[in-house]
Amino acid sequence: MLRTILAALIVCLALVGGVATALHLYNRPAELRVAVVQGTQDFRLLTAAAQTFSHQHEPVRLKVTPVADAAAAATALEQGAAELAVARSDALPPSAQAIVVLHRNAAVLVAPGGSKIKRVADLRGKTIGVVQEIAGARGNVRLLETILAQYDISEQGFATVTLQPAEVEAALRAQKIDAVFLVAIPQIGPASDIIRKIAASGAKGKPPVFMPVAEAKAIAKRYPTLEPTEIVHGAFGGDPPRPDQALETTSVAVLLVARPSLQGSVAGEATRAFLTSRSAIAALAPLANNMEAPATDKDSVVPAHQGVIDFIDGEERGFFDKYSDFFYLGAMLASLVGSAAAALASRVRTKTHEHSERLIERLLEILPAARAAQDFTELDDYERELDQALVSSVADLRLRHMDGTSLHVVSLALDQARLAIQDRRRALCQAKGETAKGEVAAFPALRKIPAAE
Repeated sequence: MLRTILAALIVCLALVGGVATALHLYNRPAELRVAVVQGTQDFRLLTAAAQTFSHQHEPVRLKVTPVADAAAAATALEQGAAELAVARSDALPPSAQAIVVLHRNAAVLVAPGGSKIKRVADLRGKTIGVVQEIAGARGNVRLLETILAQYDISEQGFATVTLQPAEVEAALRAQKIDAVFLVAIPQIGPASDIIRKIAASGAKGKPPVFMPVAEAKAIAKRYPTLEPTEIVHGAFGGDPPRPDQALETTSVAVLLVARPSLQGSVAGEATRAFLTSRSAIAALAPLANNMEAPATDKDSVVPAHQGVIDFIDGEERGFFDKYSDFFYLGAMLASLVGSAAAALASRVRTKTHEHSERLIERLLEILPAARAAQDFTELDDYERELDQALVSSVADLRLRHMDGTSLHVVSLALDQARLAIQDRRRALCQAKGETAKGEVAAFPALRKIPAAE
């Protein structure tokens, strides 16, 4: 019985330990490696997010992994060296799915004041300075080629010079370039400084010339990863405001992406952490003010991760929602184990009771039989049977676990049987002596067995 109780207790403790372990593993923060180009605004943004998540004890933590360029970030994601990566919508890794839109960058074509260039078509045969944050990157050059292709300007119809933001003004003053192409958020980052330098390098009193991409919607139809947008009047500051009127152009989204294999709950938590911590991250990196949730439409060009869709649509499943079936089955299993243990314990008790009853019955049979024995040989047989009964009751586990009442009755029956054998042995000895003298021996009457209280 004690062993059964201990076994049931061990099973219960194992179940409690398993649940506690599952809860610990579920609540342990998930660390996600993020591949992002070092030295960029996005690198500073993700570093600020990592610090914020750690400070706020978010269930997801970021480990920023710097890489050389966008291609290296895409490779890290595809090869599993990182769970997340920063990528532009026009250069996404094949299996990438959106977690959050970090910001949207507008394409800006601008010429210095006094230039004869007034519209995009005038760039044919010109040299264009393409601003890139990272030396050697080609993403903005490819975007410029896409835009100019809409105006039938082939790659051979213009020349490009890749520039760092600090090199723009010097290149204009040296007349190495005729216009500047940059892809940036107008209100944040170096865009306003670059426009200011372009304005300073132009003819005195002449504002810079902004070239609208009037066919941005047509470009977006042809290249769905690009979107039409509008640069508002005065977005780059200045007096007079730059630009002097709203400017239509195309834009590209910068996304935090993951592979489909990323656990849905982790992806949803990552999106939630970025969106709910936006203001805290923006205190360290103002670029965070432009973060937004990705589109969850099924026909979206950049598909959102399923975990993100569940979070945004309010269908995210919690721990007990996801594992309720396991808890239900576990409860059923525990109930079956408990029932089986109870049935086994009951059966063991029944078997023990049956064995003790048989032993008591036999002892009670020996008691009157011993008092009626006619010779010492018969008494010896009864004595040996009592010894065997004692050995059996000690050796048999079922009899060893008898309850107190049964044990008392067995002990009492053994004692009385032994007393009966001893009395009968003395009576036989006396009878033998009296017979020798010619007298008849009188045997003592049976003793009454005291009733168990």
